[in-house]
Amino acid sequence: MSLPNTQQWIFSLKTMTAALLALLISLWIPLSNPYWSVATVYIASNPLSGATRSKAVFRVIGTLLGASAAVVMVPNLSNAPVLLVIALAVWSAVCLYISLLDRTPRSYIFMLAGYTAALIGFPTVGVPGTIFDAALSRTEEIIVGILCAAVISSIVFPQPVAPVIAQRLKAWLGNADQSARDALQLTTGPSADAHRLRLAGDTGEIENLATHLIYDAGGHPEIIQRIHDIRPRMLMLIPILSSIADRLHELSLLGGPSGNAQKLVDRMDAWLAPENSDNLEELDRLTKDIGVSIEANRAHSGWRDLVEFSLLMRLSDLAAIRSDCLDVLRSIEGGSTRTLRPLSYPIANLATMTRHYDHGLAFLSAFVSFATISVCCTFWILAAWPEGGYAVLMAAVSGNLFSAQDNPVPSIVVFAKWSVVAIGLSALYVFVLLPHVHNFETLALILAPSLIVFGILISRPETMLIGLSLAINMIAMIGLQVTFSVDTATFWNSSIATSGGVILAAVMSSLLRTLGAEWSIRRLANANRATLAEIAGAQSVRDDARLTGVMLDRLVLLAPRAKAAGHRIPGAIGELREGFNILDLRRSRAGLSAYSRRRIDAVLLMLKRHYQTIGADAASDLVLAAINRALAIVRNDQNPSARDALLGLVGLRRSLFPDRSPPQLSHGPVYLEAAQ
Repeated sequence: MSLPNTQQWIFSLKTMTAALLALLISLWIPLSNPYWSVATVYIASNPLSGATRSKAVFRVIGTLLGASAAVVMVPNLSNAPVLLVIALAVWSAVCLYISLLDRTPRSYIFMLAGYTAALIGFPTVGVPGTIFDAALSRTEEIIVGILCAAVISSIVFPQPVAPVIAQRLKAWLGNADQSARDALQLTTGPSADAHRLRLAGDTGEIENLATHLIYDAGGHPEIIQRIHDIRPRMLMLIPILSSIADRLHELSLLGGPSGNAQKLVDRMDAWLAPENSDNLEELDRLTKDIGVSIEANRAHSGWRDLVEFSLLMRLSDLAAIRSDCLDVLRSIEGGSTRTLRPLSYPIANLATMTRHYDHGLAFLSAFVSFATISVCCTFWILAAWPEGGYAVLMAAVSGNLFSAQDNPVPSIVVFAKWSVVAIGLSALYVFVLLPHVHNFETLALILAPSLIVFGILISRPETMLIGLSLAINMIAMIGLQVTFSVDTATFWNSSIATSGGVILAAVMSSLLRTLGAEWSIRRLANANRATLAEIAGAQSVRDDARLTGVMLDRLVLLAPRAKAAGHRIPGAIGELREGFNILDLRRSRAGLSAYSRRRIDAVLLMLKRHYQTIGADAASDLVLAAINRALAIVRNDQNPSARDALLGLVGLRRSLFPDRSPPQLSHGPVYLEAAQ
């Protein structure tokens, strides 16, 4: 492990300062449990100032919601312990369910509301008359910690979100260029797969960072809008690059592209090299030359011509998206005064960014949360364990924190292991160091080394979970208060309960959620198949754009899962290509001749039946025959819409039947029978 860099040291020292300030204020007021203010600082802090402020706002709202729920439930159900346990467990499960459907950082509001009710409610079950005071005190403690974290992060070496987003966009653009060069050079293998996975995964991370921009200094509404505009274009690159590679591969089997097309491919590859990729003038010239070649390629005499026409169209799409990305990046780097020219790639009619909601996974996670709390409460009640409430609240907290993961068990186990380590550190402080502390200055001095280490660990993605577990558990187990007192039995009971709750959460998750990335990949694949059936039978352009937008969103979800499972994602990319090719057919059909339109409708009908057939992984020969008949007719259609129809038909044939022999298309015009 490398030594901490300057930014990590700064973050750690800032977080320590905020934690000690929160402790000082809490002791001065005084609050009932000042240690919650200190723990809140480490939970809410982020190296980015805007992210810390946004998390502070989300945490305040979630705390107020959870505290209000506890105040309502505990006094009214205190005489019915079973009902109270069920009510708190249901509240936590419902809040978790809602939070998992919102994949933005705002989901923290509902997650926090869920386990805050447990945090406040369970320790006061035996004394329900104190619930309001406990809820008020806990809310005050958390708000003090949040305010200290937000203020220190904002005024001491603040790190804004906007420059970080610009850096991430630049890195994303470099990776996109490399992925495009992989496609143009027909490069395959693990490195090419990794580039494609990063292309999708980085898109989701950039979007999450953009959520914090509104809380950054200045708000940056123009950057938020530009990221909103560029996100679907980023994702569209993935199926487009897959199509380019496929067309080049098919042309290589047919004797290679024409000399002109090969020159355009080589020029695009040369422009995408790092030393040339910011030259917009060359890109404009290349775009114009591609357009000229497309116009010159109107005579589609055979399959090879159709494939080359499709290649040129996708090269045009690549140039347009790349131009838009570069212009947005320059606009963000140049500040809000730079005027953004109209974007070249028309995305509005292709896809509207619509979220994919996995209600099944959210319900399963909510059920596991409900079961964990119920089992822990049952043990608490039957054992009459005085500190059992701490086990319940830690089981709720640790179970909910990692519920968005496909397999949360490894993370909960890490959290549990380091919570046990935290017991040893807490015992060192409680029995050895704290008895010699007589003022705040000495207290701050002995806490500082641990707080600095926690901050360093949290600042690194690979050790963040360790640092968070140590910070939360050690600070809670020490139980810093205005008057120091040591009760050995209470300390060991509460420490064991804290770790025991986390361990129970790991056990329950391992019993009820042994699904992993493979299961989620299959669910997303099945959802894509159902969506393709909807696209083939959609009734309006609005439906088309919404459904394809959902498929793009699923690609963001697939990327990290595919990486975790050691998978490639050609299946998902192929489905995206099929979706956009069907979209080309649907968009073009109204402008075709009556006979061409009937051929397209036949293809759409066969596709709908294919996607609705459960277990039919490979398209049938009936689909292939329908596509071949449509190709033979539409290639001679003189209507302007025929171009889009041909693009869709060629794409569908290559996506669904990549290993089939080229269709036998006559070189002469097709004459229609009188009956047709």
